[in-house]
Amino acid sequence: MKSFKQLALAAAVLAAPFMAQADLRAMDDSALSSVTGQDGISISGNFGGSVGNVKYTDNDTGGGSLNITNVGFTGFTISDANPLKIDVVTTSIGGTDTQQLAISLPNMTGTVSVGGIYVGGTYANGATTGAASIGSLAISDINMAGTTVKVWGH
Repeated sequence: MKSFKQLALAAAVLAAPFMAQADLRAMDDSALSSVTGQDGISISGNFGGSVGNVKYTDNDTGGGSLNITNVGFTGFTISDANPLKIDVVTTSIGGTDTQQLAISLPNMTGTVSVGGIYVGGTYANGATTGAASIGSLAISDINMAGTTVKVWGH
């Protein structure tokens, strides 16, 4: 009896996707033009990251190098209430209406920090050795609100 119940349960689980199938049908342009709904895409989230080392090397005679280590960017948050928006817009380019993908950035501020700046030396395994430190750097309150990027084919 127990194996019969298990078999019945397995059959029900396997049959469930077939009961949930939707009927997809092609629509012609005239039918599609009357369809209404929500347009665009909204994106929110918390963004951050890091770069272990950026090295600039001067290849001139007697040139050296500059290592910028432990670069991080933090605090870039896009809220659900004010998301990044992606919409299709129409813009006239050279007298021709062109559909474009418009990406609008909301208010988001963050910080970029540089843990160390070194002249010369070698960077390996998260540390710079044999170099003179010239300090660190922080860039705060970076705000890209109001920025719109448009993308289209050509």
